Amino acid sequence: MSTRVDAYIWAIRLTKTRSAAGAACRGGHVRVNGVTAKPAQPVVPGDEIRVRLAGRERIVEVTRTISKRVSAPMAAECFVDRSPPPPPKEILASQPRRDRGAGRPTKRERRQLDRLRDSTFLIAALAAVALLVGACSGDEPTSDPNKPNTPEAPAQAGSGPFFGKCGGVSLEDVVRITGFAGLTETVNNTSVCEWDTTGSRTGAVASFNWYRGSPIGREEANVKLSRDVTNRLEIDGHQGFIGYTQSGQICEVGIGFGADFFEWSIRGDAATPRPIEEICDAARELATMSIERAS
Repeated sequence: MSTRVDAYIWAIRLTKTRSAAGAACRGGHVRVNGVTAKPAQPVVPGDEIRVRLAGRERIVEVTRTISKRVSAPMAAECFVDRSPPPPPKEILASQPRRDRGAGRPTKRERRQLDRLRDSTFLIAALAAVALLVGACSGDEPTSDPNKPNTPEAPAQAGSGPFFGKCGGVSLEDVVRITGFAGLTETVNNTSVCEWDTTGSRTGAVASFNWYRGSPIGREEANVKLSRDVTNRLEIDGHQGFIGYTQSGQICEVGIGFGADFFEWSIRGDAATPRPIEEICDAARELATMSIERAS
């Protein structure tokens, strides 16, 4: 017997409310068997559910399906908790935090942010020139108490580039790059796009997730805990990470842009395994294409 994933993660007390469970699914923070799940995604015993909550990823295996909230002892009988231990405090302390209520900037605010970045760069360049000239003159630097300090502008949530529909790629692009025949688009909204070969997420899947105001450091820490291998990655001067698990035929590439980041996730078909290098090459190529087509 199956049940909805949003009802299940609420029933076993992973989220405090049913609405929070649905919001986590719609935000791309819930995955079933490695694939981003919609609220109505059915789950059955044996399925693996990953839920990203408060900077930590919870991983549970379904042993019994329920759709009504129960006590903690009863809930513990309905799943096997395979969650890794929480990240060390040092990692959590080093990760940036989003200001509450930052939200998505308007077009006017985006133009203002662009001007702010341009002016900040100009000020930094002038300061560097002044320091160089002062060093070459051999004179001791003097401080002017009447001269105001100009602090560096912090990263703004949503101030990264605009990636457009599905990261700027088409269904044809995804089929050509991944080599997955029979892909169809199953999810398409402002932050998530997904392509599936079976329509039931039991075969090969590719997905694009765009996170605004969600620092990439938190996601990277989760990937380090959940994937066999995780390495730093740079594409066209932009920093990020790549993580993969050979047995699960899954490779993820995340690229950061200030307080935003996007992530490409490619999962091969377990029935016809492929070298993980091929899957990761596809994830890197799709990430490169999204960066090149951003505005």
